[in-house]
Formats: sequence, C-alpha cells, structure tokens
Amino acid sequence: MPFPPRKPRDEAVPPQLEQAPDAGAVETIVNEDGSITLAESGVPKGPAPQRWTGIGVKPDARYGSLLVSKFINCLMYDGKKSLAEGVFYSAMTQIADKLKVDPLPVFEQGIENAKPLVEVRSKRIGGANYQVPVEVNRKRQQTLAIRWILEAIRGRKGRPIAEKLAQELIDCYNKTGTTVQKRENTHRMAEANKAFSHFA
Repeated sequence: MPFPPRKPRDEAVPPQLEQAPDAGAVETIVNEDGSITLAESGVPKGPAPQRWTGIGVKPDARYGSLLVSKFINCLMYDGKKSLAEGVFYSAMTQIADKLKVDPLPVFEQGIENAKPLVEVRSKRIGGANYQVPVEVNRKRQQTLAIRWILEAIRGRKGRPIAEKLAQELIDCYNKTGTTVQKRENTHRMAEANKAFSHFA
C-alpha cells in the first residue's frame, strides 16, 4: 500500500500550532562595559512573601492588608473590635509622625524582625527531659511575633496602649526592645541546646 506523499519542510505552520513567545523571556541590556543586565519592566521580582492569617480574615479598611487585620484581631479584647482598630490606627499615625515615613512597611518589617527562626521544645526521653531545638514553621513564626509584641505592650505600664504599641513597633523595626530581646534569647537557648537536636 503506497504511503501519502510527505509535506515539504518549508511549509508554513498553521497559526494555531505556532508556539507562543516564551512568557519567561527577559529582555537583556548590554552595558558599556560589556556586562549584561535584565530589563526591569515585566520581570517578576520573585514570589511575594506569604502572609499567614487564617480562614475568613478580610483585609482591613484603611490599608487593605490581611496582616493588619490579623494583628487587630489579636489585639482585640472582649470582642471590642472597633476599639482595637482605633488603638492600632492611632499607633500607626504616631509612627508616621515620629519617623516621617509610611507606617505600613514599618509595621510589616517590625513583624519580620520579631519572628523567631528556631525555638526549644521539651521532650521526655528515657526518664529525662531535654530542651530540643526545632525549626519554627512560617505560620508559627508570625503567631509568636504578634504574641510577643502584645505581651510586651501589655507589660509596659503608665502610658496609653496606642503609644506603647507605636513605640514597640518602632523598636522592632530598629531591632531593639523587649520583643527582639525575647527572640534573641530564644535563639540563644536553641544554640545552647543544639547538642540535643538529634532528638527532634
């Protein structure tokens, strides 16, 4: 049975079979010294940092941030959310007045600086308790950072809560203060007990 004649190679490819241009292709720019840089426009900056909030948490009204909404929910006491929002937004206003910058990046960086990377957990092995250092997952990092900041501001006495919150967030942003000190103590304890890390 004879085979059908083969199509010539130079035949045009139908438009539906044409390959789309590579979406990941990046325009390169050759500098005067011969080095190559990538064009800025359209280049993805990498994955956005993950914000661990919770199911059903909606962005807040002023900044549209899930992290801010989560923080306000943790700050809230006895179901008085409007009071917690007032305290938080007042603290952000004070941060803007003191640092003369947008307060939202200060808040986010303060949370980042307060997140612990490792912690110790007690583990009973052979009748003895060992402090075993373990890595902290990202969701717990955020939870601990928020919890430590709230513990620090509730431990300070004699000033309005909004003023204490603003000062603690500025301290976290500058990597000083009670919260960052607690983070460093946690890291130091994990480092001191790293001999027991094989029990994890």
